[in-house]
Amino acid sequence: MKIQNNRIVGFIMLVIGLGIFFYWGNILAKMVYLPFSGTTTEAKVIGFKSKGSKWIVKNGNSGSKNILTGKRPFFEFISIKNELIKSHSKAPQIFVFFNYSIGEKISVAYPLDNAANSIILNWREVPGLLMMLAFGILIIVVGWSYLKGS
Repeated sequence: MKIQNNRIVGFIMLVIGLGIFFYWGNILAKMVYLPFSGTTTEAKVIGFKSKGSKWIVKNGNSGSKNILTGKRPFFEFISIKNELIKSHSKAPQIFVFFNYSIGEKISVAYPLDNAANSIILNWREVPGLLMMLAFGILIIVVGWSYLKGS
């Protein structure tokens, strides 16, 4: 298949790459600034996110048939306003060795005015985010090369 207009392909790839980079970069940035600008508390892992919005409470089964994939944890905590908040990890979990377990205590941070917008503060969240950022940068570079090559 021959591409007739490299500029359009390059522009589309550039936009997609920037979207990927800024979406996952925003989550990584929240991990950095929320402990200072928001509130940090301890949460408890209560389950794992499977496909869609379902969650599985069984320890050791994330609902995924591929045992090598990581499990995105669901967690709960009590906010400053004494509300029970349930949320899940926003970062992709890519390695089975970094999995969480049911009942594990984790640190979370959230903005003072929106406890439901919490994020896990753990090193196990970083590899998946870095992988997605690298993918976004790759798409940006390829899109830029299409634009420059035309």
